[in-house]
Amino acid sequence: MMITLILTALIMNQVIAESFYYDVVPIDMKELAKNPAELLNFMDCLLDRAPCNDIYKGYREYTPESVRQACRRCTTGQKIFVYLFLLTLKTILPEEYKNFRNKYDPDNIYFDKLEEEVGKFRFAAFTR
Repeated sequence: MMITLILTALIMNQVIAESFYYDVVPIDMKELAKNPAELLNFMDCLLDRAPCNDIYKGYREYTPESVRQACRRCTTGQKIFVYLFLLTLKTILPEEYKNFRNKYDPDNIYFDKLEEEVGKFRFAAFTR
């Protein structure tokens, strides 16, 4: 009886942990940065300027919450992605960075905390 209870608790813990994180198809941000047209398609999706493909839809769905909560439900890989994404925007498309920031944090409440959190993964971003 006790073993069954422990096994059930372990399984439930795993199910809860898996559902805690965002479920999106991983995008290789380094590759996306090399393809300006596709990067703009991604931005058009996130900024509601154009329809999203199936992969980008998940990112648009979770972006508002992930900005507000400083990527609290992001996996390590997703935090690295967000770090590289924001770095790419700042470097290559600074106007789009401003547009993104204004859309998801118009009152400038959350973005600094988000950048601080994902900035913790800046070194990991270049070792993958």
